[in-house]
Amino acid sequence: MSNNLCKAFLMASLYFTSVFAALVNAEDMSIDPGLWEIKSQVTSPAGTQEDVAQECIQESEFSPESMMDAAAGCTVTDSSTDASSMQWSINCVNQGVTMTGTGHAESSGDSLTGGMNMNADFNGQQMTMSTTWEGKRVGDCQ
Repeated sequence: MSNNLCKAFLMASLYFTSVFAALVNAEDMSIDPGLWEIKSQVTSPAGTQEDVAQECIQESEFSPESMMDAAAGCTVTDSSTDASSMQWSINCVNQGVTMTGTGHAESSGDSLTGGMNMNADFNGQQMTMSTTWEGKRVGDCQ
């Protein structure tokens, strides 16, 4: 597997993690608005990468569809949500790369845990990636 393919896959996985952390603007799973710290860990053929980010979340509810709005070429195919959890499947085609996956998230209002598993086909090479995240409300937005 080429190093460029691993880097591309890792970048795609980090993009989905950032999309999850930043897009909160629809309805369904409830969270407490405010400043959130989100820790994520991405495991892919390129290795494991951890990240910690803080996001100001101003809305109180979100769904898989709103979370993936900014992901170019991606469609949520199956999703279910309630006040404390959501699950989804996603299909993406972007620049000749096909990715499919499933994700889940659980919230208790001021904390959040979840993960996503993705499979990608880069010109016939199959790769898998696993992302986990946990978040907590750390204060008010400034």
